[in-house]
Amino acid sequence: MNSRERVMAALNHEQPDMVPLDLGGNQSGIHIVAYKRLLEYLDIEDPNICYSDFVQQVAKPCEELLTRFDIDIRWLHPPSAYLPESFVPEVEGEYQGNWDQFGVFWGNSAEKKREDILYYDPVIHPLSDMKTVQEIHEYDWPDGTDRTPFKGLRERAKKLRETTEYAIATSPLGCIYEYTTFLFGFTKVMRYLQREPELIIAAMEELEKYWTDYATTFLKEVTFGDECYVDIVANNGDLAQQTGPIMSPKRIYEPVIKPIERRFSETIHRLADVKINYHCCGAVSHFIPHFSEIGYDAVNPVQVGATEMEPCGLKERFGKMITFWGGLCDTQNTLPFGTPEQIQKEVQQNMACLKPGGGYIASNIHNITAEVPPENIVAMFEAAKKYRYY
Repeated sequence: MNSRERVMAALNHEQPDMVPLDLGGNQSGIHIVAYKRLLEYLDIEDPNICYSDFVQQVAKPCEELLTRFDIDIRWLHPPSAYLPESFVPEVEGEYQGNWDQFGVFWGNSAEKKREDILYYDPVIHPLSDMKTVQEIHEYDWPDGTDRTPFKGLRERAKKLRETTEYAIATSPLGCIYEYTTFLFGFTKVMRYLQREPELIIAAMEELEKYWTDYATTFLKEVTFGDECYVDIVANNGDLAQQTGPIMSPKRIYEPVIKPIERRFSETIHRLADVKINYHCCGAVSHFIPHFSEIGYDAVNPVQVGATEMEPCGLKERFGKMITFWGGLCDTQNTLPFGTPEQIQKEVQQNMACLKPGGGYIASNIHNITAEVPPENIVAMFEAAKKYRYY
């Protein structure tokens, strides 16, 4: 199989020749600090180091590195997302950082040296003081039909599809519930879900409108004739923490969040013949049946160190209903602090659990963080290459 066939087989729960490997997405990427150390360790030169996600400080991995690790997927970001390593953040009061299209300011302390900042948090929440549904609907929401961020996207998609055999995945084309936590602030959303869910529903409805327009515009750019040149669409929506859901699945998720996210998923599937890779961190096992019903084809990042996320148990319970994307090595413990031998052993065990019968795409669990030693990153991918065969 070529890479695209291998990835699509895994997403269709068919057993490919080997497990597909991924590196380079918004939640399967590598921090720029770790990236530069890895390049030096492998004696690889990247003359155009840049961010693919400035907020998370995620680097765009160069083609030589992706080839070195036998990566089967290439990620298609809007060209406007790429920022040079020399990018200088704005200063807003006590913070330095960057505004997004929704009016959220992603910042860190203005007193810190630029090189000491590892990531940026949402620190200015534009809906935080809104008290009524009318105020929310009257907010100056961005225009998802604006093609400006996509200049050059069509040419990139065409080159990838026509000159390579990789599967093509998009950066997130949707983030509905999770984005309310950035707009209002996390604590306020938790309170509103309990007491005034109509405020969160109003914000989600506006976000659905925006992301529907955005996804429509993006997918039109990468469609040639009757064929969409993208295979997988990413979608975000963190619903859990380390030990379990952050809300009641029955009392809050099902009646408040699920209907809107299901509707958006159905929209994506109508727009193009693509798979949906849904990102949801933490202990998500309670949500997986819902994800399958909604129409998500894969769940990422498979945080194996979280509660009830043991890989063999996940595969046994849910392997027929969803593809697992991630799950290679515990990013919180083993990958940064273990030995290469420990990493190889964990990768072998996790792949043995998750790969039978297809339905598995292997990658690091969320982004490789700044402190991870390069030899550990190499150990993880070399072990994945060794144990990926069926």
